[in-house]
Amino acid sequence: MGLDKKTKRTYRLRSREDFLHSFFFIKPQKNTDIHDLANRLIDIDDVEEVCVTEGSIGYMVKAKFDEKTYENVEKSIASIAGSRYGKFVSAIELKKAMK
Repeated sequence: MGLDKKTKRTYRLRSREDFLHSFFFIKPQKNTDIHDLANRLIDIDDVEEVCVTEGSIGYMVKAKFDEKTYENVEKSIASIAGSRYGKFVSAIELKKAMK
């Protein structure tokens, strides 16, 4: 992986897999059952990992996409996380959500 200095985004030079990964972040509401939301997220076909974190962002979700577009994966995660659990953001929207 490298860093594009103009956009400050990481990029992948080579990979052994034919699919891409993206990270999504969920800022949960107070009293969210961490196990309930994690189980719902991990049941999505393209989700590979769900990590619970400390701080402002409560969940980091690693998803792959190849046949589905990025937007379809994002919509699947957003429909599960929804307003019931808290604020859902993609990595691109993370800075805006932290405000």
